[in-house]
Amino acid sequence: MNIRELISRSIKWWYLLIIGIIIVDLVTKAILDGKEMGAISGFFSFVSVHNTGASYGMFSDKPFAQVMFIIIALVFAGGLICFDLFYKKKIAKNIWYKLALVLILGGLFGNLIDRVALGYVRDFIHLDFMSFPVFNIADIALTVGCICFIIYVIFYNPFGQEDEGNQNPKLEENKNAKVENENEDSKNSNN
Repeated sequence: MNIRELISRSIKWWYLLIIGIIIVDLVTKAILDGKEMGAISGFFSFVSVHNTGASYGMFSDKPFAQVMFIIIALVFAGGLICFDLFYKKKIAKNIWYKLALVLILGGLFGNLIDRVALGYVRDFIHLDFMSFPVFNIADIALTVGCICFIIYVIFYNPFGQEDEGNQNPKLEENKNAKVENENEDSKNSNN
């Protein structure tokens, strides 16, 4: 069994990973909500923050912000799912795309659940070695998912010819050129 067959057969595992990310995010938020403690001295600590705004607390003083963030998250999730369904045959076998989808949806729904249920997002990871906003597991999943999607878009072929799994389109072009050259050589030798 090759990697493409394994990935195709494990589609259900991807959905379980989305649920797993959501569960890990919500459980860590519940455990660390309202608590402050050191974790690795000089590296990071746990500091409970209730974020009513967007990234870095933007728009936290705006009364319409919560509704706006919920609508944006739902529209984005719907768009991402539609994109996945529309391009499924072209991209379904690519590991970078699948990782991006799982991480982005897991992180998005983890923060969305907080926002709908509580009216804010619970953040708790504070980097001690630099000035950076407090964040949570869902934020990490979203960030890594976006990085995976950027890798996919830059190095693979999401909108052109059908993607052959984890193959880089440039490598495929080289293979096709080599096969064409071999075919021409064999035709010339037959003449």
